[in-house]
Amino acid sequence: MTETTIDSSVFLDDLIARIAETAFDTQRFTVYTNTKRTQARPVKGRYPHLVVVGKVSGRVEMVGMVETTETLHDLEAAARRWKTLDPLQAAIYLYVPRGHCADARTLCLRAGVRISDFRHYWFDADGFHIEKCFA
Repeated sequence: MTETTIDSSVFLDDLIARIAETAFDTQRFTVYTNTKRTQARPVKGRYPHLVVVGKVSGRVEMVGMVETTETLHDLEAAARRWKTLDPLQAAIYLYVPRGHCADARTLCLRAGVRISDFRHYWFDADGFHIEKCFA
């Protein structure tokens, strides 16, 4: 692995953890993360980045994939990653960098990938932010 690859996978792992800590109500859900370093919770043999389990139901309620500008470089490969989540029978959330929402949605429509919700994230002087892409 090159130094750039190591740096980008560490960044992605940290980003996944940050989204897990920020995006979900931990009173209602337990959030598991699957990263390069640790795969904590499979769902039907797959390892989406985020697995959100209802504390009352014990069911997988949502799964999420987190993308970076680098992982979106090859859009067709990204679509193939997202398509593997179709059989999981849970809401699928896609997290992309700000400015990539429309491209991600267009790609999903073209590739027949069903995403329940698109979210975008960014960093600025006020910190880390996550919002719905389309209101």
